[in-house]
Amino acid sequence: MVRRGMSFRYIVISAAAAFLLMQNAQCASVVSYKGEVEYKKAPSQDWKRLEGVGLQLAGGDEVRTKRASTAEILMDSGSRVRLAPVSAFKLSGEDSEQTSMELTSGKLLAWVKKFSNKFHVKTPTVVCAVRGTEFSLDVDPQTANTQVDLFRGTLAVQDNLGNELMLQEGMRLSVTPEGLGAPQRISGALEGERQSGRDTLTREVGLAMSKEAVLAAAAEEIKLAEYQQGKSLIDVFGNRVQLEEYVMRPAPDQFKLVVLNKRESRLDYFFYKGTFNTTLPADLNLALKQVGGTPGTPAWYLTASQTGRSNTIDTVEENSWGGHPVDVNGNLDPDDNVTSYFDSSTDLFVPVTGTFYKTLFDNYSIKYNGTETYSWAPVTPNVQSYLSSAITATIFGGNANYNIEPSFPDGTYLHNRIRETYGTGDDFTQYDNYIIDNDGNTASLADFAGVTGGPQYKEALLKWNFQQVITSSFFGGRKIDLVVEPKILIQSGLVQ
Repeated sequence: MVRRGMSFRYIVISAAAAFLLMQNAQCASVVSYKGEVEYKKAPSQDWKRLEGVGLQLAGGDEVRTKRASTAEILMDSGSRVRLAPVSAFKLSGEDSEQTSMELTSGKLLAWVKKFSNKFHVKTPTVVCAVRGTEFSLDVDPQTANTQVDLFRGTLAVQDNLGNELMLQEGMRLSVTPEGLGAPQRISGALEGERQSGRDTLTREVGLAMSKEAVLAAAAEEIKLAEYQQGKSLIDVFGNRVQLEEYVMRPAPDQFKLVVLNKRESRLDYFFYKGTFNTTLPADLNLALKQVGGTPGTPAWYLTASQTGRSNTIDTVEENSWGGHPVDVNGNLDPDDNVTSYFDSSTDLFVPVTGTFYKTLFDNYSIKYNGTETYSWAPVTPNVQSYLSSAITATIFGGNANYNIEPSFPDGTYLHNRIRETYGTGDDFTQYDNYIIDNDGNTASLADFAGVTGGPQYKEALLKWNFQQVITSSFFGGRKIDLVVEPKILIQSGLVQ
């Protein structure tokens, strides 16, 4: 939860975002995915692995999913498509008049927004023209047969022979290279499959969700939790908070930390989702303890991460992608150097005399209510440091007057304030970080006096909680107020 400056760029240890991107998409884009997903940008013939949400798609671009993988694509019109595992998709084109796409194999679910532009989907044997409709297409790659299930609305279906019919709500149609079959009513079991597909879109805690949607999604995710904590406490302002935290695996190469804060009149929540270079081990702690860095080349490292904070109205979204391990003690950025680290195997802080590897990300973006205030991209791929020679930074409004001012308002290090100002300073974001006990009392330096070893450090942390309050000129006078109990961070390995 504590923001760490890296040459004035933020990498947060705190992840479909995806829902915020849905609200602010400027063209077709991949807004969430699980597992291994690849894409190909026209006219290139090279497939690349997707690392992070936000990939923008133009006419001719393709996306394909592997086994146990899914991807969701949002159109500028507000319509969206969800690709099932082992599916191949191509965006033919999208403008204010029409959205056209192809499904060459696999299955998709489509939710077409009412009163949007014309929406066409083509498979090897059928063309579907829709408006205000919810449907699925399933293409057999061996026979090219297409199965059309219409769950809501009406759907014009045309085969390759020029035959066309208007499929009605609740009906299924099979189309082969020989033409249209006879429509059949969808059974109750099939309707259950459809509802399961719809629910998947809201079962993952993300941004721009209502209180009810967040709680419903968390109830599903928590069933898969490997670590879980919860308690009631008083925050620094004297308000009672019901705290729930869990860590789970959305995909074999991903982990996700979710924190829920329920107060009498509000819900604040936070999530951090990381995608690793390979499948995570059975003992999640082995991989997560390497997130902060390791003196040797890591077996597991982040290739992408998402973090989100929200009060169900306002949002803070951070995305990092293009992650790769770098010996930060061997690069040219002194801000990245590591002189000591905590070795969990010995419960001691160990001096670093040689190499120390951390994950550096080629790309980074932070947004407040959808407004990007800072981002970077590599000058060349595989950056080795965050020096200005290695990255190209983009600042809010293109204004160079971007300042970060740390301070300690109460004179101790246990209430830390970080204030960002943009341009003339009228636009700002402020982070107030506290360490509090379960009764809302702030810690003092004396509470941590004499803490020098690993066991002492962990024992001391377990007596306290972290609270972060975010205010911003983008929030209209509101705040995001989050409390985290360190215990789950220690259990999972995120804090060593």
